[in-house]
Amino acid sequence: MKRLIIIIIGVLLYTSGFSQEDVITKYFSEYERRDDFTTIIITSKMFQLIAQIPESEDEEDVMNVIRKLNGLKILTSSEYPERAELSRKAVKIISDKGFEELMIIKEGEEEIKFLIHEDDGHISEFVMLIAEDDDGDFFLMTMTGNLQLEDISRLSKTLDIDGFEHLDKVDN
Repeated sequence: MKRLIIIIIGVLLYTSGFSQEDVITKYFSEYERRDDFTTIIITSKMFQLIAQIPESEDEEDVMNVIRKLNGLKILTSSEYPERAELSRKAVKIISDKGFEELMIIKEGEEEIKFLIHEDDGHISEFVMLIAEDDDGDFFLMTMTGNLQLEDISRLSKTLDIDGFEHLDKVDN
């Protein structure tokens, strides 16, 4: 009986770890191996390695933010034929998981959504979705870690990654 209880507790702990996985992972896995998508995944190990690089004074702010990151994932496509449907599906998945809309920017046919998932006043996951009609691009990014809005804004000003130019609008 004691052994059965230990096994049940072990299984519950094991499966609860999977439920804590960032919400976009399942969405990514559906498209990441397709030729009409570009995927960038930066793991926590990579962020740990970057954080060990000696920094200059002007890099100190961004290195402090990098130390707070657990992962970064980007999924983008300009070739997938039903990009508008991709966006609708992503919004539904994100909304169903309790993310809060932080800001929406509409520029012509382009709509940029910033969403967050908070735990104890810290942002545990930040999502940026750029949605256009089927003639435009699809861009989905998620950052996981222990972040503040200021951290996200600092990254946008420092890193030269396609799509990050929209992040500087978050802290304004």
